[in-house]
Amino acid sequence: MLQSMRDNLKGTAAVIVAAFFGFIMVIGGIDFFTGASGGSADRVAEVNGEKISNLDLQRAIQNRRSMIESQYGDSVPADLLTDEQLRGPVLQQLVNSSVMRQAAQNSGMVMSASAVDKDIVQMPGFQVNGQFDQQMYRDGLRRMGYSAAGFRQLLEQEMVMQQYVSSVSDSAFTTRVDAEQIVSVSMEERDFDYVTLSAAPLLGDIEVADAEVQSYYDANQGSFQRPEQVAVEYIELTPELFAANIDVSEQDLRAQYDQEVKNFEAKIRRHAAHILVESGDEASAEKVAEVQAKLAEGADFADLAKQYSDDIISREDGGDLGFTSGDVFPEAFEEALASLDVGQVSGPVQTDDGTHFIKLIEVADAEPPSFDERKAAISARLRSAEAEREFVGALGRLADLAYNAETLAGPAEELGVSVQKTPLFSRQGGAGITSDSKVLAAAFSPEVMEDGVTSDVLNLSENHAVVLKVVDHKPAGAKPLEEVKAEIVQRLKREKASEQLVAKAEAIQQKAGSESFDEVATAEGLTLETSEKTRRGGFGARGEVVNHVFGMDAPKPGAKTLGHFGLPSGDRVVVQLRAVREGDLSRQSAEQRDALMQQLASMQGTSELAAVQQYLASKADIEVSGEGTQVE
Repeated sequence: MLQSMRDNLKGTAAVIVAAFFGFIMVIGGIDFFTGASGGSADRVAEVNGEKISNLDLQRAIQNRRSMIESQYGDSVPADLLTDEQLRGPVLQQLVNSSVMRQAAQNSGMVMSASAVDKDIVQMPGFQVNGQFDQQMYRDGLRRMGYSAAGFRQLLEQEMVMQQYVSSVSDSAFTTRVDAEQIVSVSMEERDFDYVTLSAAPLLGDIEVADAEVQSYYDANQGSFQRPEQVAVEYIELTPELFAANIDVSEQDLRAQYDQEVKNFEAKIRRHAAHILVESGDEASAEKVAEVQAKLAEGADFADLAKQYSDDIISREDGGDLGFTSGDVFPEAFEEALASLDVGQVSGPVQTDDGTHFIKLIEVADAEPPSFDERKAAISARLRSAEAEREFVGALGRLADLAYNAETLAGPAEELGVSVQKTPLFSRQGGAGITSDSKVLAAAFSPEVMEDGVTSDVLNLSENHAVVLKVVDHKPAGAKPLEEVKAEIVQRLKREKASEQLVAKAEAIQQKAGSESFDEVATAEGLTLETSEKTRRGGFGARGEVVNHVFGMDAPKPGAKTLGHFGLPSGDRVVVQLRAVREGDLSRQSAEQRDALMQQLASMQGTSELAAVQQYLASKADIEVSGEGTQVE
């Protein structure tokens, strides 16, 4: 079957994205796309009856955006991070993931519980100082909206899919003949010598007429294009702008502290342990009955937890869960714990995670903190609350103040903030607020860019708002000649200098054909550069020389190939190619050969995996909802 799929893919780009896996590692943990809300009515796609909801898609888009921003920072054009740009490829990713997951499940592959547990405890997002942390685990699941059982089920599905993917990609191989052919080209070596005739001494004496500049500009306007650009003035509101000017008096601090003490209720903190039996089949019910019977017989709770508990985190500690103030565990769990005396064990308690047997280990009372302990926190809270009020008030006035304003100076003065201005930026965005897709959409909208009206208030985040007005607009087109004249003059000077050097380069090349290149270079006062065992590639002027050398014909045995060429700097290079040696796999060490074969096999595996995915997708029943979205 693989060969058939290979044949169908000949001539196409066999590309596969690591996002086949239906999860992205965020915070070192897992954020699952499909399956978490696949039953939602607002579906965007369906793969063999498995729904992909709009929530799945939005989660995936946000994760893709976060990954790109984390990897590339501010260098990514803002318009590439919009939902419109990301929707298509991300939805394709989700469909691919669904196809591969279903193939894995249909293959009959399974993952052992111990393998799933091992994967969980090794996730950095659930660790503190390199060690698995129970509280981090619980908090992480709560943030993602998963129960322990639901999380393990989804993780098992993804691990099975990864196992399926590995079974395809890891089975790929490459032959020695393939490797030899690749090595013969990629590891080819050339020996050559060269001299460089510098254009710099000539540039000062070269004249360029205005007519020449105009002619070059007219003939090469495609090289001097600029995109449409705007510059804006804007008012930016955040609570932090107002917080800096807010003072909190000692009297207010004391009053707030006294109120806290008055309202303080000594919270009882209970130290709990449990034995968890996850809900499931008949075996689970039998396990619950067995645990209950052993507890009734007086068996040690910690020993039973280690033996029977499905909570892989707490069971090694005898089921110890630490302290709770009544708001850590599910309501049924907390109610059962609160009803126990110290040392007492509950009967079976049902939650979404399964059946718990709960033990109360100890009880501790909390005392109100001192004023000095609370002073900094109270001050920050009062300042933040007042800043929030001022921010909300300013936000409510901003739209009215900025509406039809000739400039934003007046509204800014009314609000007690400053007007800021941006340099020119294109639709690809720039630094600061101009990297935000909402700002770009507003700045380049017809009413703001062409009609000159002030934008609506743009809520960039919950506590970050901006209103803007275009103050400069440059349409797309060729840059004016005055702006690029100096650049053109330098280009023409370099071209003329290179032309002047052609005759000298040809004379040197002719002499080197019958004399020693070294002696010719010395006679001309040039430095002869020698390069042995040179392979393809390189940067700058050296890279230019190497690229040209690898384009020269190989010399016949005992002969040499001569040539000359220009560089972008105007310099001229005369080259003597002495020898060419094809790459030879047998000349590589055993370690190098093994590494190369592994690399080529990996590349082949990626191609095989792309073929499998494309084949499965072609056989799948895929339906996509909504306009403007295509999935292959």
